[in-house]
Amino acid sequence: MQQKNREKKDVFNWKVLTLLVMATTIGGLYRNGIMTLFPFIQVEYSLSKTQIGLYSTFIYLSSVSMAVFSGWIADSWGAKKAMFAGLSSMGIFIFLHSLSISFNLMLILAAGAGLGLSILQPTGSKGATDWFAKENRATVVGMVSLGISLGGVISASILPWSASVLGWKKTIVILSFVYLIFSFAFLFLYKDKNKGDGKKEQKNTSLIKSFSVLITNKKLLALCFLGIVFGVSSGVLVTHFTLYLFSDFGFSEINAGFGFMILQVGSVVGRPGWGIINDRFLNSNERSGFIIIGVLISAISLIFSFLSNFNPPFLIILILAFLLGMVGRGWNGLYFSAISKHVKAKHTGISVGFSLFFVRFGIVIGPPIFGLVADKSGNYNYSWLLLSIYTFFALIISILILTKVNNSSK
Repeated sequence: MQQKNREKKDVFNWKVLTLLVMATTIGGLYRNGIMTLFPFIQVEYSLSKTQIGLYSTFIYLSSVSMAVFSGWIADSWGAKKAMFAGLSSMGIFIFLHSLSISFNLMLILAAGAGLGLSILQPTGSKGATDWFAKENRATVVGMVSLGISLGGVISASILPWSASVLGWKKTIVILSFVYLIFSFAFLFLYKDKNKGDGKKEQKNTSLIKSFSVLITNKKLLALCFLGIVFGVSSGVLVTHFTLYLFSDFGFSEINAGFGFMILQVGSVVGRPGWGIINDRFLNSNERSGFIIIGVLISAISLIFSFLSNFNPPFLIILILAFLLGMVGRGWNGLYFSAISKHVKAKHTGISVGFSLFFVRFGIVIGPPIFGLVADKSGNYNYSWLLLSIYTFFALIISILILTKVNNSSK
């Protein structure tokens, strides 16, 4: 029986992969797309860069607070019900944005949307672990996580244009209905793996017992520390890149949104790309991939710290945006694949949720600091320099910890 189940799991199920990618793509429409509307929102509410950075902070504060519980929901409910709960709740809170009369109210609604958002990544990873073998895990998790960036590309292409024609609030209403419609479509089309024994095993695993297993896993804790490093860069890029192009280079809202779209295209390429590179060329040695990604984030951020002083061609900015998106937003597939490899299948959801607590901590603290430095200095140059220095030294510390943990476990 076990052999039969293993053979079924080794079959590459394209239907499941397509549904999971579509679900995370819908998730990315809001998470990354709302940032392309920041120029419109900033003008309407007369906000500073620091204030607008708080929007991402509120999204991820709620995500951080629910990270472990969301992962446990994915394990306990299964991918089908968990994904429906995440997407439908996001649709409701996104719709309420259109009724907002102040930016402070929008921050509260952002926190509500963050609760639904917190479920998506653990659920996607849970579905990938349930249906696909370890040999393809990094590639599959990368493809599932690329949906977030793919949604960003789509929304960056459409939302700024739609907001300029219809207004940003009507655009938000349309976006909310997309969430609600697809959440029901996923509920009817997706089927969970191992409905019988697997579900019984999950039901008998309490949240406290699962959590105790995680905090004694040294490899997992070492990876969580690295997650803070990548979380800072991810939060900074998704929150400030559109405003950076808008304010430091004087681009229009639509052109700034296009630049952000190119950043997301880089992320779309990077998320499955790093998984494929890891599985095919790095002998599944995630540390090598992490080093390459971290060094490139630091180097490109350093270039952006002085780029606006030279008024470069638009094409150069787009190339750098693509590369930065590929590393600064494309690390997810490689990272969450590494997480899932160090825990049992029944703990996949909660382990991803646990690691997301640290990733989102970085996302929470990064954007306000990045924006505060820009407000104080008058542009984003010193903000990029700070990101470059932080990433380089934090990467060194993280890799040293990972190496020490791996050596001690041999």
